[in-house]
Amino acid sequence: MFKYKREINNYEQARQIEYSLTDNSKICFCTTGTLYTKKPYHGMYIKNGRVLLENIVETFDIDGNTYRMVEIDTNSKEMNTKEYLTSIDLEKNYFEYNFSDLSYSKRFSFVENEGILCIEYTIKNMLRSNVKFKVIPLITYRDFYNMKNNSMLKFNQRDTDDGTFISISVLKQENLSLKSDKMNWVADNNVLREVKHELVNTELKKEIYFEDLAICGHFESDIKGLSETKLYVFCSYKDFNLEDINVLDVFNNIEIRNKNATFDVDDSFIELQDLAKSMINSNMKDIMITTLPYSKFFENDYKNLIHLLTEQELEKDIDELIDIVRAVEGKYLYFKRVKEAKITVLNIYKMIKEISKLELKDDLKEKYNILRLWYIEAVNRILQKEGRIELYMDSIKEILYNLIEPENRATCFKSIEITALMLNAIKIYLNILTWIGDTDKQFEIQETYFKNLIENEFWIKEKNIMKRRIDEEESYANIEMIYTLSLSFPCVSDDIPNKLLDSIFKELYTPYGLRSVSKYSPHYDGLIYPKYMAHFIKANLRLTGITRASQKIAYNLVKELLQDVGKYVNGGTKKVYSEKGVAIDGMSYDILTNAEMVRLYHMFM
Repeated sequence: MFKYKREINNYEQARQIEYSLTDNSKICFCTTGTLYTKKPYHGMYIKNGRVLLENIVETFDIDGNTYRMVEIDTNSKEMNTKEYLTSIDLEKNYFEYNFSDLSYSKRFSFVENEGILCIEYTIKNMLRSNVKFKVIPLITYRDFYNMKNNSMLKFNQRDTDDGTFISISVLKQENLSLKSDKMNWVADNNVLREVKHELVNTELKKEIYFEDLAICGHFESDIKGLSETKLYVFCSYKDFNLEDINVLDVFNNIEIRNKNATFDVDDSFIELQDLAKSMINSNMKDIMITTLPYSKFFENDYKNLIHLLTEQELEKDIDELIDIVRAVEGKYLYFKRVKEAKITVLNIYKMIKEISKLELKDDLKEKYNILRLWYIEAVNRILQKEGRIELYMDSIKEILYNLIEPENRATCFKSIEITALMLNAIKIYLNILTWIGDTDKQFEIQETYFKNLIENEFWIKEKNIMKRRIDEEESYANIEMIYTLSLSFPCVSDDIPNKLLDSIFKELYTPYGLRSVSKYSPHYDGLIYPKYMAHFIKANLRLTGITRASQKIAYNLVKELLQDVGKYVNGGTKKVYSEKGVAIDGMSYDILTNAEMVRLYHMFM
């Protein structure tokens, strides 16, 4: 996990690193390592992907001078804490500042399962005089991103004895509740103009955004001279009772979570420990996240909401559900959290059943079928850890029998990904039948059919590649063809695997991930993805055999990527890199990428 000490580490690196944290319910925290909100979606408090609390300013009034602790750029000036920031420990969510015989620290955590962000301030005043301390929340609402009109920033506000309750969006019931245990709330109505957000996009072009932020008031407290004081500020999307919160439990949970995450990871595997901690700190039991901001799943109201989603919203949700089910192995199983894996997979199947009730267009239907087949792959990984076949057998049969119905078989299997997944799923099903002493002659025939389909219709012998889609006119090496080599069961035989892997190495491989399409293709965009590297190494080890020599050769292929853990994302790796060496902004903590990094790491243990 990233740590910073003034005059030892690089401040600019700390300002670049991605820092994400979630609770187990509804909210998340996403900034850089110095709490600088440099990108449009960054914020200190997010609900359903909408930033409500963009940043927080702390000020100290000392002998007529005001010290402002803030990481913000505006159109006219840069404001940062470089000269005051003493240390950062992102494993403990801890930040420390020191100036003028006064020092203070702040820690972040969540009241678990309650959707409440807690900020703890510890202030050491070595002066003889009292100091006025203020905490100023900067409020926004990203749906109204470019808010230039002062009247738009006047949210409905109801001040309370211990803070304030702000209604951000009445129609969507988006609210922000701010409270403190010992600090007084002082209402105000002000605006911070033209806060600047800067990022490098996937085209490697710099984008600059500006927004105005509302200041609805601040918390304040007098800090006595020669004293040490602890104060707390709480943020939530709902009203809550401070008496129900035990702050000792809140911050003890950080250490407990980190300890639980790494209890079976050897101390020598530092990167794997960091990945484990980041996975548990971004874990959501009922609402999983892929890239922040996240879409919500498995909530009680989602069952009704799903029928109201637009086609684009449903496509995004299916994509994220695919990521979630693919992440099960690296996120849970390698850390022996089989129960959580089972709950996640069974919840995914509930969503599959809900989606099945909808009328889907062809492109969405294909993604839905891919989701169903990745579900079977995830089930197989769980069964290798815990053989409760009866939990999954009916769902596997239902999916497979539905997919071989004449109308589906004639239209579904147009891409190499879904065809490889189908053959893999059939082999999983037949293997399970063998375990229980049963057979299914129909699917033994189907296995042969799909194997022949891949080798006769998708395989291009002259180029040593697979077509991405069966009817495409011009074909190039593509990332989807790797699944014929890397799923639970290989989908090709004879000399095809070696030739195919050689093409993948020559046209898709880079030390930091795989290209999604051949570097020789006119469609190549210069982007590479670490999440495919585990599939690449698995295919290598499957063909060469797992020996210390083959593992060493494979390790050298991914050494730079494994050493990159924590360099740009705290406890993980970025979702997308540029082959030109530029770290692309805008792609925050990604569950699938880091789950695949865990899977990759375990191949060398």
